[in-house]
Amino acid sequence: MRSNRPHPSRSTPPAETRRVDAGAERCARLERLLALALRSRAGARTELHQARERLRTAGDDFVHAFEAIDARTDAAVAAAELRGILCHDLDMETMLTVATEHLLARFRPANVAIWLCNSRGDHAVAAYGASDVSRAQAEATLSILGRETCPLLGNEPVASTFEAAIEAVRVPPPGGGALVGRRAIMAPLVHRGERFGALMLLQERLTEWPASGPDLAAAVGALLGEHIDRISRIVVQRRGTWPGTDSGD
Repeated sequence: MRSNRPHPSRSTPPAETRRVDAGAERCARLERLLALALRSRAGARTELHQARERLRTAGDDFVHAFEAIDARTDAAVAAAELRGILCHDLDMETMLTVATEHLLARFRPANVAIWLCNSRGDHAVAAYGASDVSRAQAEATLSILGRETCPLLGNEPVASTFEAAIEAVRVPPPGGGALVGRRAIMAPLVHRGERFGALMLLQERLTEWPASGPDLAAAVGALLGEHIDRISRIVVQRRGTWPGTDSGD
């Protein structure tokens, strides 16, 4: 007679065992979900950090762009003011004096030098405005700058800045001359690719330049180059010399 008792291998697990297995499966599923959530959270944090960095970089770029626009605008306004003053029929000496005073007012405290050059590229100081360094004190320095640095400024209206002004010359005067402890901005006086001279702003390193400093120096250099070209075409017979100099200089 066959027994109706189920075979042990085919018997149904007791309810308690099934509950344990179901609980273990739920725990495993929760652990997988938690791990997935943690990975998603880490990924979201990384993306958030990257987004913040992109926003910060974009913000910095906007700030720099607006600062550059402000600097160029301020330089354009200053150059326009000077152009309005120089629009009258001024002689060379008066024009350079007015330009020197204009730069001193914009950069004070500072010292301003303006060189003119002849057709051979020889530079000589034509105007000087002092804040704390007299012309006599700066004479040797200006001579070296005119000989070494001015010819290197090129024929484009671009300013060169020197945080340590002593770096503007290869061989400074004894003791460094007027360059020690100062910064400098130099720009050529150019018009239509021709260089007529150079200008320099010299200032104590403890004093900050205005943000528009280099742009303003370049703009004034270009404006002076334009006016010098106009005056020289009218007054000078293109002998390669300036009024008041002889052809042997």
